[in-house]
Amino acid sequence: MAWWTIRTRKVSFAGSFVAMVCAQVLITACGVLLDAGSRATPVQGGADVVSFVVPFGFVCLFVMAFAVGGAFSLSVQQRMREIALLRAVAATPGQVRRLIGYEALVVTVVAAVPGCGLGVLLAGGLRAWLVAQDMIPDAFPLHFGPLSILTALLICWVTAEAAVWSSGRRASRVHAVQALGEASLPRRRAGVVRTCCGLAVLGGGVWGLAAIGSSGGSDAANSAVAMVMVLMVAVGLLAPWIGKLAGAGLGLLCQALFPVVGLLVRTNLVAGYRRLGAAATPLALTVAFAAVALFVPQMKWHEQQEQDGQRMMADQVVQSNGNGLPATAARTLLKTQGAGAVLGTTGTYVTVPVGDDASQPGPGGIAQAVTGGPLDEVLDLGVVQGTIHGLGPRDVALSRDLAHRAHVRAGDEVRLAMEDDRTEKVRVAAVYSRSRGFGEAVIPQGLTAGHLGGQLLQDAVYVRAKPGRRQQLAHGLAELRREKPSWRVLDRDAYRAEALRRQDASMIATYLLLVVVTVFTSISVVNTLVMTTMERSGEFALLRLVGATRRQVARMMRLENAVIVLAALLVGALVAGAVLSVFSHALTGSARPQLAGTTLALILGGAGILALATGVSTTSIALRQRPTSALRGAE
Repeated sequence: MAWWTIRTRKVSFAGSFVAMVCAQVLITACGVLLDAGSRATPVQGGADVVSFVVPFGFVCLFVMAFAVGGAFSLSVQQRMREIALLRAVAATPGQVRRLIGYEALVVTVVAAVPGCGLGVLLAGGLRAWLVAQDMIPDAFPLHFGPLSILTALLICWVTAEAAVWSSGRRASRVHAVQALGEASLPRRRAGVVRTCCGLAVLGGGVWGLAAIGSSGGSDAANSAVAMVMVLMVAVGLLAPWIGKLAGAGLGLLCQALFPVVGLLVRTNLVAGYRRLGAAATPLALTVAFAAVALFVPQMKWHEQQEQDGQRMMADQVVQSNGNGLPATAARTLLKTQGAGAVLGTTGTYVTVPVGDDASQPGPGGIAQAVTGGPLDEVLDLGVVQGTIHGLGPRDVALSRDLAHRAHVRAGDEVRLAMEDDRTEKVRVAAVYSRSRGFGEAVIPQGLTAGHLGGQLLQDAVYVRAKPGRRQQLAHGLAELRREKPSWRVLDRDAYRAEALRRQDASMIATYLLLVVVTVFTSISVVNTLVMTTMERSGEFALLRLVGATRRQVARMMRLENAVIVLAALLVGALVAGAVLSVFSHALTGSARPQLAGTTLALILGGAGILALATGVSTTSIALRQRPTSALRGAE
């Protein structure tokens, strides 16, 4: 019966099939890359692939759940009269639920052939892209087993079954006598369980925003995308209420602006609030995710560049083209003509344990182990507590974020856990504010020498010229560069250009994820609008039979699509605005984020144009049929 239903109602399942194919393409690609990454050695880049695929796949899985869930739920809602007839002829609730579950299984199996095949091809394309971006070596083998593909299929099928469970449960639990009435009239109230779950998730999202608002900028950045997911789950659960509010408020506006057609639009929106909420949710997800995925990295880089410009007092920065500079590099550069102050830095990682040992690790971050040079003459870290001049052998400086998370102040004695998990008792000599792109702690290199193992290498050496001798320093470093070809000398402009290059490289992965998610959500938006519009072909036919012209019906649908777009943009902007405001406050101390107007207009305008164009074109197709033929088809 499930196979027969899908064959005879291809239009109702077309959206579910497209969403499932896209889901299997993405999930299969992630599964193949994850399997290949786990088989590859670290030298072949296996760990790099795994670290890339895990967050990428998690986001794709979340968006896939929205797209597949919405498509299957709409297909069940469109067939409520058919399901009601089955209940009226003695089908049990369990049989109806199993029928809907088997339909989801059939769609999953049918979509497996193109979905898995394209997923393997996409995995090969992603591998080639990662190699081209120098993120993994060319030696990375794309070896995978059938288990990865079967796991991807299982994930997609379980997601589809979870999506239709709620709709199938509601459709199967109506009494047989009430079945036809339930099918002919929309449900008048939102489910209590769904509403309570939505409010609970919304409360958890608000609590999460409050929690990351008091954390450091790095923690807030890592949580921004997760908070969008949590809030959008709440939006999906509360979609009927969103449809009710949008239909009532925006319906009144339509009636006030267009009295004749607006009255019909308002009546349709109020009666079909569930349809309005279901259509607005994927579009709101597109807006919210695109805004956060684009603006969070941009805000981080803008703040980092601003702090880099304020922090840099050195005239030249010496780095290595290889694995690092020798430990004697700072002393060598100090002998260069024109060199005044020289400071070498080595990146490491430290944490502030909660207890007396490292058994309970606390907050931590990247630290810079510095040589004994005059730190305050080459770097202005923006000290807000204590002093950074003349750090002793057991004196450290902490960033304001790390000090806040560790609950320490300048002058306190703390224990730092080094990379080998051994601890050192130190004194916090200063707390500084300009840590973006530099590090969360500054510690003497002598303190880290016994913890890093092997010969201590320096990542960079900052050199400041003596007063009036910058040109002499530049010439001296140029001569040294000829003697040591593996050393790289950057002035301030070249250092900023290098930072911009790293920014562009880091944003490429973000753009890739954004493109994939935007395409997926756009397909979901198109599917939803097409399914909800074509479902109403009988309604359009009836309106035309009672005297409405095609132009009047088209105008009515344009207004309804405008309401859907406006409601989705408002909800998506509200979710994104809340997350970005909290992130901006954690990053800069200001709850007013600096957003690029062009990017914002592109996100909102692109989403709006996509939805409006889909609605207009679908309505035009639905109105091409003769009213009598469309009415018979609807029945």
